[in-house]
Amino acid sequence: MLVRDQYDDGGISGGTLERPGLKRLLEDIEDGLVDVVVVYKIDRLSRSLADFAKLVEVFDRNGVTFVSVTQSFNTTTSMGRLTLNILLSFAQFEREVTAERIRDKVAASRKKGMWMGGVPPYGYRVENRKLVVDEECAAHVRWIFARFLEIGSCTELARERECASGASHRPLGCEL
Repeated sequence: MLVRDQYDDGGISGGTLERPGLKRLLEDIEDGLVDVVVVYKIDRLSRSLADFAKLVEVFDRNGVTFVSVTQSFNTTTSMGRLTLNILLSFAQFEREVTAERIRDKVAASRKKGMWMGGVPPYGYRVENRKLVVDEECAAHVRWIFARFLEIGSCTELARERECASGASHRPLGCEL
């Protein structure tokens, strides 16, 4: 009987087993509800050789057949298992190389002084992917540092700020 549900983890990397659709599939396999797993490509199920080995163990233990629509192999033969391992090795390699390229690109962009996202540090704003000093807010940062040097305590500085009776030492528009 065809299972009426799909186990879709669209948008979540195949580099992890921590995916809701995959977890449901594994639960249904353990409950005996699934006897064939059909995927478009092997790397849609997992892109990690170690993780895939864990999945195959679950499949074998529960008598589940694994089928890839676009890649032909038979996991019941030694040659089929070898083919599967080779395909998975390439999928894992591709994932790792892509991650390296992204890390290298981010590092190179940072070396050029480009802002790579996130909340800019207080006292700065982003212009054309570069951090630029926001003079109004920077004045507040300078006051904080100067006041800290005077009193020598972050705790006291925070208390002063809390107790300030409406008088703010920071310019308008600079929220902390």
